[in-house]
Amino acid sequence: MGKISPDGTFPVKALIAEAQRELDLRKQLYWTRVRAGRMRREDADRRIALMEAIVKRLIVTAAL
Repeated sequence: MGKISPDGTFPVKALIAEAQRELDLRKQLYWTRVRAGRMRREDADRRIALMEAIVKRLIVTAAL
């Protein structure tokens, strides 16, 4: 599996794992904020979708 960072510090597997961790955190935090009325559902959905797209893109890139 190749390295994405310019100096090769972070292997793709590590990037995927961190992005997935961030996605999981967003799902928890954003839904809590939506329920509390501190975030709009549309904003939460969009930001979660963006992070899901990042995770998927990293996975596809790693397969190249």
